[in-house]
Amino acid sequence: MQFLKGEFTEQNKVPFVREEPFTYFTGYHVLEPLIKDREISDIKVISYDRVRVKRLGRREDSAVCFKTPQELKQFTEFVAAKNQVSISRAHAMQSFTDKVSNKDFILRFNISQSIINSVDTPYLHIRKIPKEKPSLKDLQEVGMLSKEHAEYLKKQIRKGYVLIAGKGASGKTTLLNALLDEIPRDKSVLVIQENEELFSKVHPDMMFQHILEQKGESKVRYGLKELSINALLIDLDYIVIGEIKGGEALYFLNAAYTGHLGLATVHGQDGVAALYKLADYVKYESDYSQEEIKKMLGCISTVCYMKDFKLDTITEVKVDDKGLITTRSVYEREAKHDTIA
Repeated sequence: MQFLKGEFTEQNKVPFVREEPFTYFTGYHVLEPLIKDREISDIKVISYDRVRVKRLGRREDSAVCFKTPQELKQFTEFVAAKNQVSISRAHAMQSFTDKVSNKDFILRFNISQSIINSVDTPYLHIRKIPKEKPSLKDLQEVGMLSKEHAEYLKKQIRKGYVLIAGKGASGKTTLLNALLDEIPRDKSVLVIQENEELFSKVHPDMMFQHILEQKGESKVRYGLKELSINALLIDLDYIVIGEIKGGEALYFLNAAYTGHLGLATVHGQDGVAALYKLADYVKYESDYSQEEIKKMLGCISTVCYMKDFKLDTITEVKVDDKGLITTRSVYEREAKHDTIA
C-alpha cells in the first residue's frame, strides 16, 4: 500500500514519491490525508488514478491515486466491511456514515458498484461534515449570509416552516445544522435523516433518528416516510427532516395541522421549484388534488435557496383559500420579480 503524491495533467499523470504508509487498520489508506485536510469538503474517486476533491468550494484533481483498479475494488470492499455494510449485486448502491474514525469529521460515504456503473470499477464519494459545526455567526464570517439575514431566519423558525433548497453540496445541510441550535431550548425537537449529518450539542430536548435499510434477507426497513409517520405520535414542537426525497413530504406537511413547526431541506433549482417538488412528492404518496396540495403548502412560511455555499434567495410564501401560491422576495443576490402560481 502506498500514498502517491504529485501533480496530474490530462496528458501525463505522473505519481511522485511515496510518503508515510497508511494501513487499512488505522484509517482510509491513501485517502487519509485528504480526509484530514480541513480545506477539503468532498472526495470523489472516479477511477484508480483519478481522485477529485472540492477544496474551499472549487473542484480540482488531488495528488492521490491507487496503484491498480484491483486495489480500488479491494479498498471499497474494505470501506463497506469496516462500516458493517454489504455491497453485492443486491446492494450495488450504498450510502452510510462513519462517525468514529476521524476526530474532526463525520464521513458520509456513497458507493456505487461496477454492476451499475459504465466502467469496471466502483465510484466512491465522501462528504466530510465537521464535528464542530459552524454556528450562524461562523457562517456570517465566511460569507454564507449576512447578520441581517441570520437574524431574520432565527425569527422565521420560531413561527413557521422553513424550507432550505438547492442542489447537492450547495450548503443546505450546513445552514440547517446551524439553525438547529437556534431553536428555543424549551421546545421539543425530532430530527430524522438518511445519513447522520445533523446534530446539536447544546439543545436539551432534541432527538435524532436515521433510516434503517434492509440488510441481508431481512425485510425490515425504516425509511424517512416511516420515521415521519412515527413522529406524529410523539410529543414534539418541531419536526426536522434532513432531506425530503419522497412520501415523507406528506407527513411533514400534515404535521403543521397538529401544531408542529418544522425545518427541512430539498433539492430544487430555485425556491419556487422546491415548493412544486414537495407538491409532487405529496401527490405520489396520496390522492389529494393539486388544489388541496397547494393549500397544504401554506404551512411553509419561508424558502431559502442556497447556491455555491451562499444564501442566494429568501422567499416568503402565502397561499389563499383557493390554493393560489404567492411568493414574495425578501432577499435576492440577483433581482427577480414576485411570482404567482
